[in-house]
Amino acid sequence: MGEESWSLVRNHLHKELTSWSEEYINLVGGIERFEELKRSLLVDDLSKVIMDKWMNITDMGYVIASRYNVIVVSLSQQQSMTFFPLRSQPPPDSSVHRVLLQDHCPLPPVALLWSTHCHSQTK
Repeated sequence: MGEESWSLVRNHLHKELTSWSEEYINLVGGIERFEELKRSLLVDDLSKVIMDKWMNITDMGYVIASRYNVIVVSLSQQQSMTFFPLRSQPPPDSSVHRVLLQDHCPLPPVALLWSTHCHSQTK
């Protein structure tokens, strides 16, 4: 997807939050924060995107990973994290997920809430 697909991505993420609302309400710490995240994804194509509409990886990492069934790696000088999907099982053939890392460059730690909020078959 290219830059022109942001509205489609926002729509997908909004549907992900809505479809699995109970899980995300628990994950983000309550209905108020959950509703903020949903509102942040609703953007009018004709207006400027103000800061409260910006995506924050700590808020949206699990949503992106789960919606697209990918591993999201966030690299930052403040805090690097790895987000796994919350519901999907890893592929039976581990060779499907090949990640080539340079020596001494491991994946960052798994985001803390994953192990307490993922489905049991995902662990």
